[in-house]
Amino acid sequence: MKIYLLILVLITVALYSAPASAAPITSMPLNSDKLLLSDAVEKWNKGDIESSRQQYLKLLGRDPKNVNALIGLAQIEDNLGNSKAADAYFLTAFEHTNNSAELHTAHGRYLLKQNRIDEAVSDFERALSINPALPEANVELAVIKLSRFGDAAAAITLYKKALETKPQEVSYLYGLSLALERSGNLKQAIEPLNKIIHAAPTLVLPYKLKGHYHRKLHQYAEAITNFTFAVHKNANPSAMDYITLADVYAESGNSKNAISTYRQAMEQYGENEVVYTKLAYVYHMAGDFEQAEVYYRKAMSINATYSEPYNNMAYIELMHKKNPQEALKFAKDAVRYSPKNANHLDTLGTVYLHLNEYKRAKNTVNKALELSPDSKELKQTLRRIEQSQ
Repeated sequence: MKIYLLILVLITVALYSAPASAAPITSMPLNSDKLLLSDAVEKWNKGDIESSRQQYLKLLGRDPKNVNALIGLAQIEDNLGNSKAADAYFLTAFEHTNNSAELHTAHGRYLLKQNRIDEAVSDFERALSINPALPEANVELAVIKLSRFGDAAAAITLYKKALETKPQEVSYLYGLSLALERSGNLKQAIEPLNKIIHAAPTLVLPYKLKGHYHRKLHQYAEAITNFTFAVHKNANPSAMDYITLADVYAESGNSKNAISTYRQAMEQYGENEVVYTKLAYVYHMAGDFEQAEVYYRKAMSINATYSEPYNNMAYIELMHKKNPQEALKFAKDAVRYSPKNANHLDTLGTVYLHLNEYKRAKNTVNKALELSPDSKELKQTLRRIEQSQ
């Protein structure tokens, strides 16, 4: 599930990185200052930091207690790496008021960038005690609760609160979906993604996430549909996009489409030992051991130290060719190239069992159990060895 985890990390990183380029947190200014503030924010968003700074300084010149200007200047200095100047602006702002939700949220973001998590949490909680509906504070706290503390229930509540104010905000919907997934509510996690697709049908990521959620639910038809949409909607689909789709075809038992999709990935992105191994495994599971061996050996020829094809070849030699001595060579190579892989150690232990080398079999499987103590498969192998002695 590496691809899945990578996508989840990508969303979390996106949510964390948003404040660095987002417009400053500001409360509603006085009518006479609206134009200057709007201009400052616009220039900030366009990347014209110096012009934005000048607009904020004008605001501050009109009113030295203008919290919006102090927040904006603090965020500009932080963006430029001038932490002392940023601290000074924040300190001045807090001297004028401690009752601004926007100020506490901006300061919390500042602390978060410095990895001062507990202090940042206090700021966000203070912001929400002042204004429980402030979406930015809800979302910042939700990200921390989910990513730092694993508190999915709290994150769900906070994202839902933020969405009450901004119901179509895509990043909030992604966050809610992720929190629901982490809580184990996969079916509910799909609903925010449907809203994103309805609001922005050209986006690719929600289709990928829906595909992964349906895959975890073993709803393979829905997973295939969504991964297919992701490939077709992506102007430049990656090899991983094709491989993921092929993996789901394979898991669903559709070996024909799995084979053609793995081949399509290699036609577009070149030969690869991992894809050859996956392709071989489809043939392996279909009982075509001759073709499986061809592709396992191609994988080895591309990367002689990639352990997976050696492990699978050991099973072909052991179970189908009835050649345990040849299986032993492959199993030893698999463990040599990936010594901390419990599955490979299990294979080696199984080969030793067939060779009636019970002591080596038992020692090998016990090493595997040290790496994966909860594995039912390893415990079953160990029982078979003990019963055979």
